[in-house]
Amino acid sequence: MLPKPDDIVDRDEDWTILERFARPSPIGTPGSGVAALAGRRRTGKSYLLRRFTDATGGFYFEARLEETLAEAQERFRKELSTYDPSRAAELSALTLDAPDTWDRLLQIAMDATFSRSEGNRIPPVVIDEFPYLLRDTPDLQSIVKSIYDTSSFRRGEPGKPGLWIGYYDRLIEGRMLLCGSAMSVIHELGHGSRPLFGRLTFKLTMDPFDHVDMARFWGIEDRRVAFTLFAALGGAPGYRNPLLQLTGLPIPQTMEELDAWLADALLRPRPDFFTEDEIDRLLREDPRITDKDIYRQAMKAISEGNATLTKIGGAIGRSKDETDGIVARLVAMRYVEEWRDLLRPRDYLFRLNDPIVRFHHAVVESRMRDLVRGVTTPEDAWRDAQQSFRSQVIGPVFEQTATWSAFRLLYNRTDLGTDGWALVPDPANRTTHEVDYIGLAHNTSGRPKGSTITAIGETKATERPRGLKDLERLRHIRALLAKDHKAENAVLAIFSMHGFSEHLRQAAKEAPDEIALYDLDDVYSYREPSF
Repeated sequence: MLPKPDDIVDRDEDWTILERFARPSPIGTPGSGVAALAGRRRTGKSYLLRRFTDATGGFYFEARLEETLAEAQERFRKELSTYDPSRAAELSALTLDAPDTWDRLLQIAMDATFSRSEGNRIPPVVIDEFPYLLRDTPDLQSIVKSIYDTSSFRRGEPGKPGLWIGYYDRLIEGRMLLCGSAMSVIHELGHGSRPLFGRLTFKLTMDPFDHVDMARFWGIEDRRVAFTLFAALGGAPGYRNPLLQLTGLPIPQTMEELDAWLADALLRPRPDFFTEDEIDRLLREDPRITDKDIYRQAMKAISEGNATLTKIGGAIGRSKDETDGIVARLVAMRYVEEWRDLLRPRDYLFRLNDPIVRFHHAVVESRMRDLVRGVTTPEDAWRDAQQSFRSQVIGPVFEQTATWSAFRLLYNRTDLGTDGWALVPDPANRTTHEVDYIGLAHNTSGRPKGSTITAIGETKATERPRGLKDLERLRHIRALLAKDHKAENAVLAIFSMHGFSEHLRQAAKEAPDEIALYDLDDVYSYREPSF
């Protein structure tokens, strides 16, 4: 077992998966292993991979968007020569930008790393930002496929005369990990129509930190401060150091310090608005996006409440089919999330998933002109933005974090197999209730009728304690659901950022099997505390 370095926060499962990938086959089968790892910009993916490569003695290469084919191959050759000087002569003899250059470079890299294998560890070849290389060499996936397919050869023997797999006529052994921030590209590796179909050991997505690990990583113990910062920036660890350097301010530990920090970090027009610049960088991660403006327009439309393809298309002036392709790519890139109704899976809505994009549209964009012209200051703009920040940022993020936590918090109170959200029609009142949390029993599935509903929840970030009206609303929704489902015994859970009235607390004490109350501390302690 390869121990995870102490400076890596969380990522235990990711590290275990990588460590197992670097082990020899348990049955001694020769050949190459190929895997893929995706992670959006600033999630700490490259940091983790570098630390993993160092720990295993592997070879790490990070492609660059601005490099030409010859420049990328030359840098690969130099870095590989530094990694294994004994192969410098062989590498220097290669002709750059030839039809077989990548074949030969990858073969040498695999040979160099595999030669360092020891006991239960095979050092990997790690190619970070692999999608950048595909721009100039679209058949690079086929080259990797050929390396994998050489497993049909026998170890130590050349292939039979005339037998080749792509460029190769002998067995290539080792481990290769293909990585990238262009998540839609990495996720398509191994797809049924792609060369690596059936050959990837795994496709792993590295997510940002959740709210608990984000607080731990930043070193913030006040949970309201930690949550508010999480709502603005999300859990991508790569934002911490650049923004601390940009502001010159220490990590905020009080709400007053946080207000000053957010105004300075995210609402200053010079050198550039951080959020606007970051959106441009995020969209550049996918090399197939040529018209960034239409994707910006689509995200803006969703931020304004257009949650269906028809409404988004109407807002951006595109047909439903065109809009479908645009939104599908944003979903694949994890900037937009598709929310399917748990009880009617054919019905779904789209919501912004990326925190920087959400914050930009809710807070920054409408104030950019006044900030650039000096009509207002970042501090005044931040004070002016509080209402939109609470409704468009804090509210959705609290709903997200509360529902993340709900499953673990409620698991020992009732039978929970799956969960989600749902729209519940209320014909008598001519309305529809959006229910933040629905939990289903293990032995049931979501459908319009006949599900066993064991939990119904509501999340509220508004700055007042929740009261008996919230409880009565949930009881009304439970009665509506009970007409078509087994819901009469469902636990009613209320999540509040700002506590509960004494009347509601008393009701929960009197009916502990029916009512569950959770505040911000509970949302942060849904698993082992990080502090």
